[in-house]
Amino acid sequence: MTKFLLGFFSFGWLRGLDFLPPLLLRLFLAPLLWVSGSAKLGLFSSADFIWFNPFTWFNFDNPVFEATVAGLAQVPFVPEELASTIGWSIGLLEVVGAFLLLVGFAVRWVSLPLLALILLTAFVALNGESVISAMKSLLTTHGYTDMSGSSFSKALVYFLMLLTLFFMGAGRFFSVDWFLHRKLDKKIAASSVTTTTNRVATDPKADPFDLDNTTD
Repeated sequence: MTKFLLGFFSFGWLRGLDFLPPLLLRLFLAPLLWVSGSAKLGLFSSADFIWFNPFTWFNFDNPVFEATVAGLAQVPFVPEELASTIGWSIGLLEVVGAFLLLVGFAVRWVSLPLLALILLTAFVALNGESVISAMKSLLTTHGYTDMSGSSFSKALVYFLMLLTLFFMGAGRFFSVDWFLHRKLDKKIAASSVTTTTNRVATDPKADPFDLDNTTD
């Protein structure tokens, strides 16, 4: 009975599906980042666009990029002369981040600059409003049920998603990170000559993509 209750409340029988949460988060965020980044960069929209010439892939003469630069110019700690450079850098980060999330490569590493980007986006979305006031509006006006009227709400939700990915990683089975980890782990185990090292290398709990590790 005790064993049944332990399995019933721990949902250990779902361990084989623990790859789904990070995978779904990646598949949800990747298109959002791609659309946002490609719009800023004017990707493949230049009049002289040629596939084999990367210099023609970008078109910064578009309203999305201009609006991004205008928003960055209003941020106190962003120099006005660097607003344009930061603008296309953000677009590039979003496009690269979308690809890395999609294939599940260096997910924890790419989550860090994306988290910083979301914080910057939230700061711009405040538009002079204090964080306390924005949070009060978020909780008392529409909560989490309707994000259509607040860019700050959207930034907060995306921040939490990326923060979750940072701690969970890319997930098992459907990520380059997981395959690389397994390959390197096996290589270390094969070259190891001590019993202790072998035991650590082959211990399933050493897998950083196993979500059960976060509860031990």
